Amino acid sequence: MFKDKIRKNSSLMGKEKKPVVGIIGIGMVGKEVLRYFTESGWKKGKDLLCFDSDGKKGFSDKVEEAHIIFICVPTPRARDNSCDTSIVEAVVKKYHSPDRVLVVKSTVEPGTVARLQKKYRSPILFNPEFLTESRAWEDFIKPDRQVVGHTGKSMQHAGTVLSLLPKAFFSSPGVLGTYDFVRINSSEAEMGKYGGNVFGAMKVSYANILADFSKALGTVQKKEGIRDGVRYNNVRRMVAHDARIGDAWMDVERGSYRGFAGYCLPKDLDAFIGFGGKLLKRLNGKKDGNLILLLESGINFLKAIRKYNNRLLEAQGLDVRAISIHDKEVAKLMGGKNGKKKSTRG
Repeated sequence: MFKDKIRKNSSLMGKEKKPVVGIIGIGMVGKEVLRYFTESGWKKGKDLLCFDSDGKKGFSDKVEEAHIIFICVPTPRARDNSCDTSIVEAVVKKYHSPDRVLVVKSTVEPGTVARLQKKYRSPILFNPEFLTESRAWEDFIKPDRQVVGHTGKSMQHAGTVLSLLPKAFFSSPGVLGTYDFVRINSSEAEMGKYGGNVFGAMKVSYANILADFSKALGTVQKKEGIRDGVRYNNVRRMVAHDARIGDAWMDVERGSYRGFAGYCLPKDLDAFIGFGGKLLKRLNGKKDGNLILLLESGINFLKAIRKYNNRLLEAQGLDVRAISIHDKEVAKLMGGKNGKKKSTRG
């Protein structure tokens, strides 16, 4: 049986035979997966097989010969701003097999892996990435979370895949016998991935609102003859030292503009709002009345965050769509006037 073969071959970095690993999509995420397995002892073209549809990248191995395939392909915006999972679905359709574990690392709408599992033969898992563009490798090898979300069919393979990846303080399924052992299913993991990025968008927005309030108070006081000033960075330091809050995402002057943009946060906030709209359509008005009211209010709250951020960017002469791209591309765009490359947020 395949599960027995994988169990025998699941020793990480050891002398025992390792499972053949495949990677589809050698972009921001895929290249870090490739580097990790290469530095961990896998040999490209032998027990590490890579493929990318962009022929210029030079990755054309027969990944169908792999035991475990990591899917790291793009999930761009759909026309309605929701998450376009068509590339992920095309890969699963092409490579699914009872003798092959598929691990989706691409950010997908919650419920995607469970839906694909119902349709295709491979055991399918979801292993979200939590990388920032400026320090992708460091984030990959020293993650604060390592989650392998499973379906009912793929549960038995979650621990094997987890053992192949860098260790983290919080992991799922974790280690049996520990007090924090938890099994997270694929839909929960997909929701958690969006949860982190949407929280980032909310926190960036709140920090900027706090900075706006500080500036407004200083302006009013100045008119009243009070010239002490209200420095946001001092307010920020005080708030950030609340152990429940922290300083991440609170530097409103970081990069070349205020607000959130970049490739992930605007796209994922829009996709999550769209996902909420889809859930509304599937709920029953009579049975789920209270839940519908709460969900509608939550969607409106998220839309208000988006509206504020868009206004913040517009006040700086920026278009959120134009700068909702990867950091390097934003740096070129923002450096156009003075020829300097600047760091960005996203």
